Amino acid sequence: MIQDLRFKNNAGLTLVEVVIASAIILTATLALLSIHSFYFKTTLSNVDKAKAAYLAEEALEAVRYLRDISWDTNIAPLAQNTNYGIVFWNNTWQASTTATSIQNFTRTIRLSSVYRDSNSDIVYSGGTLDPDTRLVTATVSWQDHGTTTSRTISTYLTNLYESH
Repeated sequence: MIQDLRFKNNAGLTLVEVVIASAIILTATLALLSIHSFYFKTTLSNVDKAKAAYLAEEALEAVRYLRDISWDTNIAPLAQNTNYGIVFWNNTWQASTTATSIQNFTRTIRLSSVYRDSNSDIVYSGGTLDPDTRLVTATVSWQDHGTTTSRTISTYLTNLYESH
């Protein structure tokens, strides 16, 4: 009879141990799933950021191409501080007055005037207008979890091949 009593106490203790072990395993599994979900969302977000960076770089390369073809025809006539789309049409790049949509991304370029000081260094205020240089800014935006996210890159373009 004393042995039967010890067996009943061990059986109850084993059930408690199983419940505690199950709770620990369940908690660890849920934590791992939460971490996996977080990394998956972060990865998808990084994919969009990488695509946006490539699209912005492509826009700058397209403007360089237009500059190389003809500054006077393709760059000089574009209005300063105006957003343009950049499209590939009839086997060539062209500036368009509307933003370009690519999948869920919207891409624009903007050309701004550049001013130089007496040492020919670029200045942000004052100085003399340099008609043969433009600041080109490419912006790519997209919807990310209900908010608009954007990436912007800029470079200077100079009229290398044509002189006035």
